[in-house]
Amino acid sequence: MDIQRTKIKYPIETYVVVAILLGSLLLRWALVFRGGQYFFSDEQRYQTSQQMTELLLQGQIREAASKLYSAPEHLGYKAIGIIPALLEHIVGPSLVLPAMFFSLFSVFNLYLIFLLAKQVGASPREALLAPIFASLSQCLFFYVRHYLPYDTAMTFGLMALYVGLRDRTGASLSIACGALSLLCFVTYNGYWSLAALAMLVHVFRNSASIRNIIRRSVFTGLGFLLPLLALMAAAASLGINLLDEYRRFAQTVTEGNYAEGWSLPFAYLWHTESFLFIVLTLLALYAGFKRRNHGVVILWGSCIFFLYMCLIMPSVFLHAFVVYGRLVRPIMPFLVLLSARGLMSLSQDFRQVGRRIVPAVLLVVFVQAAWNFNATFQVAFPRDFVRQVQAQFPDFNFSPKRFAFGAPEVCANNGYAMQNAKFFLTAPETTQVIRGEILLSASHPINFLPYQDEGYTPEQKQAFRDAQLRMVFYKLNLEFDNKENLKKIGIPGCLTG
Repeated sequence: MDIQRTKIKYPIETYVVVAILLGSLLLRWALVFRGGQYFFSDEQRYQTSQQMTELLLQGQIREAASKLYSAPEHLGYKAIGIIPALLEHIVGPSLVLPAMFFSLFSVFNLYLIFLLAKQVGASPREALLAPIFASLSQCLFFYVRHYLPYDTAMTFGLMALYVGLRDRTGASLSIACGALSLLCFVTYNGYWSLAALAMLVHVFRNSASIRNIIRRSVFTGLGFLLPLLALMAAAASLGINLLDEYRRFAQTVTEGNYAEGWSLPFAYLWHTESFLFIVLTLLALYAGFKRRNHGVVILWGSCIFFLYMCLIMPSVFLHAFVVYGRLVRPIMPFLVLLSARGLMSLSQDFRQVGRRIVPAVLLVVFVQAAWNFNATFQVAFPRDFVRQVQAQFPDFNFSPKRFAFGAPEVCANNGYAMQNAKFFLTAPETTQVIRGEILLSASHPINFLPYQDEGYTPEQKQAFRDAQLRMVFYKLNLEFDNKENLKKIGIPGCLTG
């Protein structure tokens, strides 16, 4: 008997989404290979995952748990980090492999944005515009080169929102929304606002009665609280009060300026997106003005407003914590969702030129994104700069301790000197004069404006912009390179201290 094979036909949007995701993944992996790992001190948390993996492989489960809770912030990220750490154990140590793994969450977030658009009834064209805008967003892109938990936490937050928006009702859906919101919070505690947003949307959207609101609240709360209680119990068995530790950690978010809480989100999005931010904002405002699909416009607009208020209230009014650029990022998915709605409204209102409006806007967005991404790819980092130097000049040695904050701005070794290959919290007041030939030079990463929105005061930012620091490698002049002279002018060795 002949069996006829039926070819499954997928809608064109499926192929476009796959192309967006694959292209975004390749772009992210290309950035990962450009370096940047371990530039921020927060990236050291991945080393906890590596240490836990070693303990688990040795069968020391309690010791691994103690290592996890030794610094209880961002527990989920450190637990998930066991996966790339295990892969490193199999294939060998690698700086890029963990970053490649975590970049998968960044790409998955683009797909979740597409699903959210579809979930609220967007047309196929509108649903595709949202992940296109998101894939071209700088602030959803450049952190993938670092070992940081922001994209991973956002994945759980967007998943919680997607589950919470499902038309189906039932206790299991509410519990899942609460549990995913908890995963968002424990993966990166700074995204508590995104976790709260997902639960609030689930509880109040399309709830026709007080009884339904109460029912959803109870089961969503159970989904959030029961796993949290389990984490607290596990911590208590190790002598750790998890809530106290969270409270202490929240009190450390004080670097920067409280008063900037209302303006930093706009400055950060301008620094990351430039005119792309202006285009998206205008499209979002147009969507609000026309109010087609009224409920969706209110939903995404309310999400943006809620997240913004979660930034300014604790900073400007309560002085509880300072707003950092990374805390602004959860706004972007909702801005692109609302912008996609705005562009569709614009094309519908001007039908005679509507077919040209969408390509024209996309062209502007692509050009700006290409400019932004090029700037990101050009950022050089101390660790990678030194690696390049050592590859070309093997006689030069440099201690990894010199990358840290507090290390000297200049150090000398074997007739060479290295300047500014370190992390800065403040710009140096004076620049040490080095007599020698400049062999290599690169702009310091602190000149990348989005990094300056991560806990620096306005005065510190201005000092960095005035200084325009560069990482420089010298071949010292013979009369300059002697122990007495280096000691006299205060230039230590690159392998000491």
